[in-house]
Amino acid sequence: MEIEPILAKIWSKRHELNYSQEYMAMLLEMKQANYNKIENGKVEMTLSMLFKITNILELDYEELFMFFNQKSRITSNL
Repeated sequence: MEIEPILAKIWSKRHELNYSQEYMAMLLEMKQANYNKIENGKVEMTLSMLFKITNILELDYEELFMFFNQKSRITSNL
């Protein structure tokens, strides 16, 4: 599963809200360095963590996962 589009959406929304990585890390009860690794795709993100981040940023789950629905339709047509 490709995670880059989701990470890009998270980054974009965080900047739109003017939330720092330090602020996100505080809300997620982790160190900023660890949040940075998640946001940059250097470590795997759990589904639980994805939902927490999505809730903090008030992202729409459907919009966030729309990419995967489109990709699965393309793959199933091959």
